[in-house]
Amino acid sequence: MSPVNPANPANSVDPSNPGNPVGPAHQVGSASPDGVTAPVSSSAPGTARPRVALSTVVLECSDADELAAFYQRLLGWEVERQEPDWVKLRAPGRGDGSGGTGIALQSDDTYVPPVWPGVPGAQQMMAHLDFEVADLAAATAYAVASGAALATHQAAADTRVLFDPAGHPFCLWTTEGTGTGSDGDTNRETGR
Repeated sequence: MSPVNPANPANSVDPSNPGNPVGPAHQVGSASPDGVTAPVSSSAPGTARPRVALSTVVLECSDADELAAFYQRLLGWEVERQEPDWVKLRAPGRGDGSGGTGIALQSDDTYVPPVWPGVPGAQQMMAHLDFEVADLAAATAYAVASGAALATHQAAADTRVLFDPAGHPFCLWTTEGTGTGSDGDTNRETGR
């Protein structure tokens, strides 16, 4: 039996499998007697942090093609790659790897939409997307016309919480006329 992965106890460690993220192909630090590799700080002497770039945020849903069509309408993004039950979108002109995070949609037969605001015992929101807009009213109207639903609860004047067709909360926000910073931190809508 393989040792247990401390980061994910349901996923056992297989040191002989080069595709295993804690196997020998990915081992940077010293391994413990049970074969688990300890993380190494990028500032550790003699080690270099490998290139790591966020390329895609993946949203689970019941129908990847349907949700991809919504985000194409909303953002004007292009399909970069499509497979059965998986679609990756990216901003036009960004398919060359020059930067910019894409959105991928992945079908999952067991998908359950999150509840927002959170309710104990219900499916919790794990993450949400924030989109900065110049005109909040116009962008909100466009999102609704594209298939989004406006959330009943709105907690900030400079942010609108909406739900995509699969039920994922997302935010449109603006700094125009609000006096807030432009750091993109829109946890304002959740009151945190």
